Amino acid sequence: MKKFHYFSTCYSIQNIYLAVADSRKINTLLKHKKTCNFMTNLKLQNKSKILRYNYSDSLKLTLDAIEIGLRSVNPRFIVKNSVKLRGNTLNIFDYNGEKKRFDFGSFNSIYLVGAGKATASMTDAFMNIINDKKIKGCCITVPYGIKMKSTLCSVTNAAHPIPDFNGVIGTKKILNIIEKVKKNDLLVIFLSGGASALMPLPLDVMELHEKQRITMQLLSSGATIDEMNTVRKHLSKIKGGRLASIINKKFQVITLILSDVVEDKIDVIASGPTTADLSTFYDTKKILIKYKLWNNQQLISKKLRILISNGASGKIQDTPKPDDAVFTNIYNVIIGNNNIACKNIKSFLEKNGIKTMYLGSAFTGKSNVLGDLLYKLVNDFPVVSTPYAFVLGGETTVDLENKTKGIGGRNQEAALSAASHFENLDEDMDFTIACFGTDGIDGNSSAAGAIVNPKLLANIKQKKLRISNYLKNHDSNTLFNSVNGALYTKITGTNVNDVSIVCRLK
Repeated sequence: MKKFHYFSTCYSIQNIYLAVADSRKINTLLKHKKTCNFMTNLKLQNKSKILRYNYSDSLKLTLDAIEIGLRSVNPRFIVKNSVKLRGNTLNIFDYNGEKKRFDFGSFNSIYLVGAGKATASMTDAFMNIINDKKIKGCCITVPYGIKMKSTLCSVTNAAHPIPDFNGVIGTKKILNIIEKVKKNDLLVIFLSGGASALMPLPLDVMELHEKQRITMQLLSSGATIDEMNTVRKHLSKIKGGRLASIINKKFQVITLILSDVVEDKIDVIASGPTTADLSTFYDTKKILIKYKLWNNQQLISKKLRILISNGASGKIQDTPKPDDAVFTNIYNVIIGNNNIACKNIKSFLEKNGIKTMYLGSAFTGKSNVLGDLLYKLVNDFPVVSTPYAFVLGGETTVDLENKTKGIGGRNQEAALSAASHFENLDEDMDFTIACFGTDGIDGNSSAAGAIVNPKLLANIKQKKLRISNYLKNHDSNTLFNSVNGALYTKITGTNVNDVSIVCRLK
């Protein structure tokens, strides 16, 4: 199976980039987009409507499978399965079942901090498990619109994917909590998708608005997630292991991580604040040169270029590396990822008599290329192979070179790209293709993704909608809304990348 190269970019960034001229407008636009009070939504809000207009047996199975997948990566459920307190023994399990024991009774006090889309639920769940008066401080930063059940934790709402000043305020609150932790205390850090943007603390040589513009330009230039986070690490006081340097072996740290990164690269997730950094200042300079940002004096100040150049030449210390002693008392553990969602979907389909193959969670590249593959998974197999299903995960991207202002996202575009290939369908065929983001947000739309099946394709044809025009204008959400094919969950409160399902019954 071909493995596609990946770069992570938010579909909405280009539209934001075109719409705003300064950092104040960026903050206003992002804050406005997420002020609605969303709680955890691990189900399809419009499931009955989709079935009413596009019903097929495969569609019903696929929509049920989506909800199974979402529920399986409920942060509360994952933390409950990963954190076990038995008497004075605290057991922490990673997503593979590997266990590490801690003497819970030896800790005088416990402090909790974190950032990310799933962090509110993760922290709530952990507090319920511990249920202990030893918790002396708690502070997290989450996207606008996400709340926490417990009132014992200070919650800061901030912007994602472009950081805002609330994020800086939240990060400083986190550092204030960390300053209170003593030698015989325990610090637990919760990290999930979005934490890189939600925990900004720029270097002294730059202002937040500079970091906002650099982040925005890298996103709109098509930088990979590794490249994005390499730059983020070297522009931050806490990322790339620098938070570990601040802690500097003073006390025990457990970092619980919900992965939103393909291949679960622990140094890339949340830009690795408590993990050794494998990238360098030299890499940072190369990336900025690659995307033609290095000599842009309006974007990168002279002071910042000097600092990065000094780092690249070894004149100043780089971020902490794997052999650094600052990581001695830190246990970083990935407790959830895309693999969990995909395998639970696979298990559900198999229990319903469908031969199902899991193709892995590392599918990346352009959304239209993924769409081509999904089409082939339906079209290239003979009827005798049915019923069958494929499940795969990862994260693709959409290029917005024509600066269109259409509404859509990478998942809807992949589904629409698959739809564009179908012609003269056999009336007896029953298949469904579904693509969705586990965080409930697909690009600049309010949808999580979309479905494609023969009835929906017939509706497109009947309404004389030209799929090619909607693809050209990156306006997939508009088309899917017109044929009741968009998937809506609201913000789910979790994030383990995207999932695609192909289910063919006949």
